[in-house]
Amino acid sequence: MHYNAHVSHLAPPQPTMPPSPEPLLAHIQQAQRSHAFFLVTSAPRQPVVVAVSGGADSVALLHALAQLAPDWDIDLHVAHIDHALRPDSAEDAALVHALAMHLQAPFHTTRLDGAVLRRDPAGLEAAARRARYRALSTIAYNVTPAELVPVIVVAHHAQDQAETLLLHLVQGSGLTGLAAMRPVTWLDDGELTPRPVRVVRPLLAAARAEILDYAGRHHLTWREDASNTDETRSRNLIRHAVLPLLARINPQVVETLARTAPLLADDADRLGALDRQRLQQLAIVQDDAHVLIDLAGLQRLTQSEVRGVLRAALRHLHADLREIGAAQVAALAAASVQPRANSGPHPLAGRLAWSVVSSEGAQRLSLHRQDGLPLQPDVPWLDARWRESATRLALPNPGHVAVGNWMLESNILARNEVSSAWRTNAARWTAYFDADKVMAPALTTPQHGFWLAPLGMAGKRKAVGDLFTDAKIAPPLRAGWPIIVDEKDERIIWVCGLAQSHTARITEHTHRIWIVRWRLHKETSCASMSSP
Repeated sequence: MHYNAHVSHLAPPQPTMPPSPEPLLAHIQQAQRSHAFFLVTSAPRQPVVVAVSGGADSVALLHALAQLAPDWDIDLHVAHIDHALRPDSAEDAALVHALAMHLQAPFHTTRLDGAVLRRDPAGLEAAARRARYRALSTIAYNVTPAELVPVIVVAHHAQDQAETLLLHLVQGSGLTGLAAMRPVTWLDDGELTPRPVRVVRPLLAAARAEILDYAGRHHLTWREDASNTDETRSRNLIRHAVLPLLARINPQVVETLARTAPLLADDADRLGALDRQRLQQLAIVQDDAHVLIDLAGLQRLTQSEVRGVLRAALRHLHADLREIGAAQVAALAAASVQPRANSGPHPLAGRLAWSVVSSEGAQRLSLHRQDGLPLQPDVPWLDARWRESATRLALPNPGHVAVGNWMLESNILARNEVSSAWRTNAARWTAYFDADKVMAPALTTPQHGFWLAPLGMAGKRKAVGDLFTDAKIAPPLRAGWPIIVDEKDERIIWVCGLAQSHTARITEHTHRIWIVRWRLHKETSCASMSSP
């Protein structure tokens, strides 16, 4: 174990670069020319968050970038994520902090909860990776000006690439998985940060021996993680047992696999473009919550093409295909060939599901959220994302709010300004109330125990669930059905489209009338889930 808290040899780099850069610097410069990792000489300067574990690879990467940063006009930020999985993990953080201080670079650290990571059902390695990138993304987002893209740099190298290809192969990955790691990937998940974060790998073509040679010649200090020798972990087993055996067949196996991965990546990208084009031809609907595919058209494709279209659809829904896996995609493709009429929802990993539904007399395959509907309803409906973000929404009076493809409009008029049509109102999605009997209107969805005194029942109460049953509202629609309540006394004013409150009715004493109206404000697809 190498450790020295005093790293005086890491003085801040000078802005003059050597005329003939050494191999590791040459790898990074070539990668920058090929992939434009960083916006050099930009205004404002590009912050670059370097993920440094304290191991040799990331320490060497940090040192090398520090030599290049002055000429590239980038600002390095050193980030260390302590997974709290080893008793001495705090010493790793201390080393990285010392490196950052001697490079005069800002230091950011996050300590995770090791016990929580160990309990994660996805497994320790997957949980640690997800938590690590979440923490790095937060740091990158926080240090990056709004007009620039947040950038994270990680130290994956050629041996990591070879290990990843083999690991994906034995796990049954398809072509995209066999492409292993890319020089540039994106973390585009609203749960991480409000904008996408770029992850770059400048050392992906560099051999581990080159990295260790660089670290040795520059007298760098690092720490060895003892868990890297634990062969109960899949990657360690490949590193210490599988690759040495394969090297008996091909001594250059690491270099060969590292060269193969980008070739497979090129083919995966080419086929992915074709798959997206085919999806565009077959998709009836593509939005944030659904992809609705013409099933007859899908069934005319080969199984390989079907799998490609399904992967493209899942990516459109921001699915992590590593989590779903090739086996689930293959099973979904097989089920699409001989589907059962109107079946589902059938769960997929990543909180997604698939269903076979009928729309306009034809069968469709719907990929959708598990807590959502397979089809866009043709009535106002508050989807799971709305319900997660706001259990209630105060209504402007007058004013309007947008909900999906619908607009809820609210207005108050003097009684003599309102047409007498309110007496025989035949518009299902328009309601009229005594404005002075509704104090604090709010939009919400059904809750346990909700009841209403419907207009025309002389004040007798009725459970909202019974209203749904009487109106034959499909059960999947009920959770997001819009309801307006008066927050002052928790009365239900309107189960929208079904029943108004008797207590807020217009009488001969009404002076002002509150008009509430739902109307479509976006073009909607012809494919929808209908309700009476």
